[in-house]
Amino acid sequence: MDSKAVIVASCWFSVAIIAAVYMWVFADKIGDVLFGVFLPVGVLILVAFIVTFGIIFGAPSKPENKSGAN
Repeated sequence: MDSKAVIVASCWFSVAIIAAVYMWVFADKIGDVLFGVFLPVGVLILVAFIVTFGIIFGAPSKPENKSGAN
């Protein structure tokens, strides 16, 4: 697997684990579900999208060979 794919997959896996644990632990303790649960989980997902597109469309994974020799 390419290193970019590993970074993106691990980002989404960690977001899924953090969001699931957060909702499981804090869902019944927070009175306002919208700002207490959905907003933090939505921010996590937004960060995961930013990381995904930043990694995919960011710098190339392998530097180009500028010497001309193959």
